[in-house]
Amino acid sequence: MPFNKKDHHLDSEIHPRFKLITDLEEEEVFSRLKAFINEDRTVVGKKVLNQYYLDIPDYEGRTFWSPELRITVEKDEYDYPGKTVIRVLVGPQGNGWMLFVFIYSFLSVLSVFGGLYGLSQWSFGIKTPWIWCFPITLAVILGVWVIARSGQGSQRDQTLHLVSVLYHAIGFDDLDRIES
Repeated sequence: MPFNKKDHHLDSEIHPRFKLITDLEEEEVFSRLKAFINEDRTVVGKKVLNQYYLDIPDYEGRTFWSPELRITVEKDEYDYPGKTVIRVLVGPQGNGWMLFVFIYSFLSVLSVFGGLYGLSQWSFGIKTPWIWCFPITLAVILGVWVIARSGQGSQRDQTLHLVSVLYHAIGFDDLDRIES
């Protein structure tokens, strides 16, 4: 059951960002999260300033592709006076982000500089294998993208579980979803 999207008929996609609104105070939201997580051993959590991080523990099948739920809680004085806004971001662990940023950056730099070198050699009539940098690196980038999407899809159940924990911890009756 997808909790965080408007069209519930698209089972293959989970929106990575969504907002919730509640009448509870910030500290009450954090205390409910902490109390629920202390009882539920299928997730681990930690509070850092006004954010709370929910993860899948190692003994529950955590993998490289396992998601992380970043929950930011703050009072909203402008759009929803007197209410607390809960912003949620679903994404990979920090090391997963960095790995893909490095891979995409490396391949992009190789494509540009290697391809330009190959094109300059080709314009002088010199045959060089560097001319193949553009199509080969674009194919590799496409392959990395396909691998990333399949890894993301393989952890769909864990993502739904983390979102479900959030809703159950705070309470369905105390939350409203903000359509953005």
